Amino acid sequence: MSSRGTVVFIVDDRTVGLTPDDAVLADAVRRRGLSVRPVVWSSSFSFAVDDVVLIRSPYDYVERPAEFRSWLDHLDGCGATVLNPTSLLRWNMHKGYLDDLAARGVAVVPTEVLAQGSTRSLAAALADRGWSRSVVKPAIGASARQTISVDGADPASLERGEAHVRRLVVGEDVLVQPFVASIRTDGEVSVVVIGGEITHAVLKQPTADEWRVQSEFGGAAVRVPVTAEHERVVASVLDAVDGVPTSARVDLVGIDGELHLMELELIEPELFFRIAPEAADRFADRLTDLVLPE
Repeated sequence: MSSRGTVVFIVDDRTVGLTPDDAVLADAVRRRGLSVRPVVWSSSFSFAVDDVVLIRSPYDYVERPAEFRSWLDHLDGCGATVLNPTSLLRWNMHKGYLDDLAARGVAVVPTEVLAQGSTRSLAAALADRGWSRSVVKPAIGASARQTISVDGADPASLERGEAHVRRLVVGEDVLVQPFVASIRTDGEVSVVVIGGEITHAVLKQPTADEWRVQSEFGGAAVRVPVTAEHERVVASVLDAVDGVPTSARVDLVGIDGELHLMELELIEPELFFRIAPEAADRFADRLTDLVLPE
């Protein structure tokens, strides 16, 4: 059980020492007179009703989604304040949320979900959608886990993609999306939002021989100005979400000259506080108001 004046940072057993970004946030929280306690989500830690629980880096939940959902149920039963709220976390776990947002008028990267056990072939999906090249990945995933690109015009690539789908669909839902070529040339923009307000934007770019922008694949990230177009698209995304996330990362890519939502990250996104420390201060102020209300 944590003590009054403590923010519980939820991590996994690989990041119990806090990520570089979370370390920046933790320092900002401590400067406000609060304590930070990292807790592994799958541990037996006992939460109290007055705890403020910040979900930060439980990256391995994608490998144990049923257990993670049960843990969220446990949090609900404890009555702790959870950020983001557990209802948003459950909704955001499965990338089928993209269909929800598309139905509410958000411009999203087109997505087809192949349900667990589906016998639909990748070739049929590509033909029906008119996609020559695609990306295949789990519907619950992070850091490009089990994510591949498939060239539908290349028999060897298509065969590899079909095999990948068959392996994944045995145990989980699978996403098929068109390959967004602009990622290679223009990169992907991540817009960070704290308390409903944009704090900063980051351009993520792949290496010359890659298309995945994650640092695990050599991708680089630099801060860029927030544009009016970023503001417009982010507003359309957040307006379509039930409730206001305390923190969010909105990942945007260009398709035919227009920005589209690639992913809305509400569970464990990298928020790039190390290159935007003032955003960590804003987040810490919000946490202080929750932990030590007037």
